[in-house]
Amino acid sequence: MTDLQFTDRYAALGMAPPDPATMCHGQCEGTGVYPIHKDDGSLTEAERAAWEAAEKAAPDEDGWHFIKCADCNGTGKSAAAHG
Repeated sequence: MTDLQFTDRYAALGMAPPDPATMCHGQCEGTGVYPIHKDDGSLTEAERAAWEAAEKAAPDEDGWHFIKCADCNGTGKSAAAHG
């Protein structure tokens, strides 16, 4: 029998699961960042610019970068949580 272990995105990032009442419900789902790929045809102009800035700062061969969520400005919290 194979023993499978699952890790969610929060544990993988070393953070506790966010409070659903205060977490950002944007692309980041409470983490403050989310991955985008250079070849994703649905990227917005802002996402493409963020990808290009990330690539310039730290080139990556696989085409993926994590960018800051525009909905929460990278905090992982909803606008209501900020008061």
